[in-house]
Amino acid sequence: MKRILRTALLCSVVSVAAAAGGKALAQQLPTEQPAEAADQAGQDGAGLGLDEIVVTGNTIKRTKFETSYAITTLSAEEIAKKAPLSVADLIAGTPGLYVESSGGEIGNNVYSRGLPNDNYRYIPVLEDGLPVWEEGAGAFTNADIFYRVDVTTQSAQIVRGGSASITASNAPGGIVNILTKHGTRDLQGLIKLEGGDYDHYRGDFNISGPITDNLLFQIGGFYRADNGLRDPGFKGNKGGQLRAGLSYEFDNGGSAYLGYRKLNDRNIFYTAIPLASDDKGLPGLDAGSGTLVNDLFARLTVPDGTGAFTKRLDLTDGVHTDTDTVTLLVSQPFGDDWEINEKARYVDGSIDFNGLFSSSVANSQTFLDGALARLRAVRPDTVAAVYRDAATGATVAASDLGNRLALTQSLFSNFVELDNFINDLSVTKKLDTGLGRHNITAGWYFSQFHQTQNWNFNDIIVEGVNRPRYFDVVGVNAAGQQTIALTDRGLVNLHTGLQRFHDNVRINALYLTDSWQVTDKLRIDLGARYHHVRKKGTIADTATVNLGDASTIADDAVPVFTGTQTPYRYKTDQWAFSAGANYEFTRQLAAFARYSRSFRVTPEFQQWFGGGTPVENRIDLVEGGIKYSTRPFSAFVTLFYNKFPNIAFQTLVNGPDGSLVSQSAKAAAESKGVEVEFSLTPAPMFELAFGGNYQDISYSSFAGTDANGAFDFSGNRIVRQPKMTASIRPTLHLLGNAVDLYSQIQYTGSRFVDVANTIKLPSYTEVSLGANWRVTDRLSAQIIATNLFNEVGLTEGNPRAGAIIGTNEAAFQGRPIFGRRVRGGLSYSF
Repeated sequence: MKRILRTALLCSVVSVAAAAGGKALAQQLPTEQPAEAADQAGQDGAGLGLDEIVVTGNTIKRTKFETSYAITTLSAEEIAKKAPLSVADLIAGTPGLYVESSGGEIGNNVYSRGLPNDNYRYIPVLEDGLPVWEEGAGAFTNADIFYRVDVTTQSAQIVRGGSASITASNAPGGIVNILTKHGTRDLQGLIKLEGGDYDHYRGDFNISGPITDNLLFQIGGFYRADNGLRDPGFKGNKGGQLRAGLSYEFDNGGSAYLGYRKLNDRNIFYTAIPLASDDKGLPGLDAGSGTLVNDLFARLTVPDGTGAFTKRLDLTDGVHTDTDTVTLLVSQPFGDDWEINEKARYVDGSIDFNGLFSSSVANSQTFLDGALARLRAVRPDTVAAVYRDAATGATVAASDLGNRLALTQSLFSNFVELDNFINDLSVTKKLDTGLGRHNITAGWYFSQFHQTQNWNFNDIIVEGVNRPRYFDVVGVNAAGQQTIALTDRGLVNLHTGLQRFHDNVRINALYLTDSWQVTDKLRIDLGARYHHVRKKGTIADTATVNLGDASTIADDAVPVFTGTQTPYRYKTDQWAFSAGANYEFTRQLAAFARYSRSFRVTPEFQQWFGGGTPVENRIDLVEGGIKYSTRPFSAFVTLFYNKFPNIAFQTLVNGPDGSLVSQSAKAAAESKGVEVEFSLTPAPMFELAFGGNYQDISYSSFAGTDANGAFDFSGNRIVRQPKMTASIRPTLHLLGNAVDLYSQIQYTGSRFVDVANTIKLPSYTEVSLGANWRVTDRLSAQIIATNLFNEVGLTEGNPRAGAIIGTNEAAFQGRPIFGRRVRGGLSYSF
C-alpha cells in the first residue's frame, strides 16, 4: 500500500508541476472534454454521429469518420431514450456485441465478435478512460457490479476489436468507455423522478456550474428502490450512487479533474428457472415474471466454514456493492507540441454477493425415491422418504409439490474485500516531417489490486412454482417415526463450494502509438503494448469431515477449513500489436482496415482451481469497412475475421454428489462476419436506425476429457452466441418536435447451450415502445414499455448442468428475458 501511495503521489506531483508551466496549447484531455464536445453526435445531420469526437481506442482526439477501427457511440439523448437499467442495457443493440441482460441490473454477460467466453472477459468497462475495476471478469466481480448508469452519465463510446488491446488493459474484444458529466461554465441541472409497475421508485439529479472563472463543480447521482423485475416478495433493488467532482482549467490550456463516486447498492441477481419448454413457462411460474427466490428462505443459518451453524445468509441483501472511487485526470500541453496526460484511480470497498443459483431439477417422486435409497443405506429400517415444509414442519406429498418438481438450488454467499490503484501516464509529441504529420504517444500503465474472497455455497430443495416453499427430506420407519434426514435445517449438500482466496496482482504495461497523417486523405495508425502481470496469493486448504450429527446424512462429508494455506505465484509477459489505416475518398465517404494481434491474461480463478489456460494469446483480429455520412443517410459497415488459437475454457458444474466440479478443455475458435449500422432521415419528422450483424462462429478445435472419456467438438458453433442479431429503431417526431414516439425491435438468433451443440435455444424478437413529451422548455415526460408483447426469450440454459455437454433434465431450465414492464418519469432541467 505504501508503494502504491508513493506512486500516486509521484504521478500527481509530476502532473501538477507540468500544469504550472509550459506554453499554451489548447487541447484538453480527451476523457474530460466538456459536455458540448462529448455530445455533438449528429450535429451536422449524420444520424450515426460520424462527425462526433471520439476519445476511445486512440490516444488523440479524432472524429468517428477519421477512425481506423469500428466504434459505436451513444449520446446523452440516446441514453435518455434507452433509459437503461444496467450497463448491459446501455450497450445492447451494438453491432458485433451480443448482450445478455437477463440477470437483472448487475452480473450480466457480453460477447464480442464470437470471442468464446462470457462475462466482461474480453471487453472491459471504463469510466472516463480507466477501468471501473481492473479484473472485470473475475469471480463475483463482474465489471457492471462497479458502475450504475444515471443522469451523471454523459455518453458512451464502444470500440469493437481494433486498437482496444493497445490503449486498454486486457481488451482483445473491445472497450466500453462511459464518459461522465463534469463541471460546466454555466449553472445547470437536471432532476428526474421515475416510477414503474414493479413498485419501482427512482430519483436522479445532476447539478453543475462555476465556482470561479477557472474552477467548476459537478454533483449528482440517484437513489432507487423496487421489488425487482421478478418480484421475490421483498425489495430486490435498493440503494444508489453519488458522484461529485471539481474541474480546474489552467490559463495556459491545461485542465485537471478530481472526482469522487460512492456506490452503495443492493441488487437481486437472477439465474435459470424451470420451464415447460424452451419458449413456455410452467403453471404458476411465469417465464417473464417468475422467480425461485422467496422471503420464506431469504434468511437462513448456514455452516461457517468450521462446521458450526453460525453464519447468517440473507438473500434480501442480494449483491451488496459498497465501493468508493477517487479519480484524478490531468492534461497539460507544453511548447513545441508536447502534451502530458495523467489519469489515476483508486477503488476501495467490498461486494457481499448473496444469490440463488440454478442447479438440478427432478420429478418430485423420482427425487424422493433416490433419497430413500441413500437413507436406507445408512438406516435400513427406513421404509419411506417424505417431504416436510421446512417453514412449518408439515408433511407434503410428492404430488403436491409445485408442478411435481423438486429443484436443488444453490445458495451462494460470497464476500469480497478489494482495493485497486490504477495509473496511466502518457506523453504525446506532434511532429511534422517530409513524410507527413505524426502524433506519437508513449505511455506507462500501472495497476495493482488486492482481493480476499470468501465463498460459502450450500444447497436447498424447493418446488417448481413462483416464490416456492423449501423442504426437508426425511426418512420414516414402519411406525411413521423419523429415522434419519437427507437435509440439515433445510439444507442439503453443505459447502459445495467452500473457498478462501487472497490475491495480490500487479500489472505494468508500456505502450507506444503513432498516428501518421501521410496525406490529407490517408492516415496510418500504429501501436504496440508490452504487458507484464505478476500474481501471487494464497488458497485456503480444506478437508472433508463428518460433523457428527447422527440425525442427518447431510453433514457426513462436509468440507471445512483446516487453518492452513497454499501459496501460488504466477507471472507472464505479453505483447499486442495493431496497425490500421483510414482513407477519405471524399468528405462523405471513407474506408478503413486494421490488423491486430492481442491477448487476454485470464482471471485469478484460473490459478485457484488449476488447469485451463492461464493466457489466451496470439489472438488475430482483422477488420475493414466503409463509412458514409450525409444529412439524410449515414452508414458504418464492417467486415471482420478473428482467430483464437488458445482459449481458456473452464466452468463449474454439478458433480454426482452435489459438489461443484471444475471442467476445463483446450480450445481454439474462429469467427467471421459483417456488422452494419445505418441511419436514415427521409423527412424531418421521421428517423430510422438499424444495427445488426451476421457471423459464422465455430470451434476450430475443442477437445478434452470428462467422466465419460475423451471428446472432440471441433467444428461446432461457439456456445451461447447467435449467428445473427438485428435492431430496428424508428422514431417519429410530432407536434413540432414536442413529442417523440420511438420503438426498438430487437431480433436475436438461435444459440446453443453447450459446446456439444445438443441443446438449442430458439430465436426471439423483443419489442419496446417509448414516448417523450417536452411539456415546456424545462419540463419533459417519458414513458417506456419493454418487451411489449411478453415474448419468451432464453439467454442461457442451466450452465451447471453441463456447459461442455448439456444434460436433458426433468424440466427444461433456462434464464428468460424479463416480461413486459412499464416505467414513466418526469424530468426538470435548468
